[in-house]
Amino acid sequence: MAFFAVLTILGAVYPPIELVPAALGVALAVAGYNEVVGGLMLQRFDERGARRLGYNQLGVGAAIVAYAAWSLFHASQSPGLLGAASSGDPETDAMLSGLVKGVTTGLYSVMMVVGVVVPGLTAWYYFSRAKIVRNVIAHSPSWAIDALRVAER
Repeated sequence: MAFFAVLTILGAVYPPIELVPAALGVALAVAGYNEVVGGLMLQRFDERGARRLGYNQLGVGAAIVAYAAWSLFHASQSPGLLGAASSGDPETDAMLSGLVKGVTTGLYSVMMVVGVVVPGLTAWYYFSRAKIVRNVIAHSPSWAIDALRVAER
């Protein structure tokens, strides 16, 4: 995730500077950090790591949905991919404009649905890991948990 954060930020700061992609890059960087920290916490049998990873996925989903909504709004306010280009035939221009608008709306709508479903299911998975960690700690000898925690360092 950190890799995509760097790419997004680099793309955003290339002139002209774009604030929305820059904010998305920062959100991805924070999510990448939380992913690493939460994973390390789970390795040490710290149930807070599962919650951290779950909330992190909810944040990623929110960032995806916000970016897609902003992009959809921005696309609806701009002349589209065709811009000022014209084929010279009003019917062809209207058909192409409608096609571009439909594809753009479909793309960002699907992105919003994916931004809700995939991170939502992943968050549910991570939240469910906290119970498993508690169960392992409760039913394992403390010396075994201590040994595993030391081995993970």
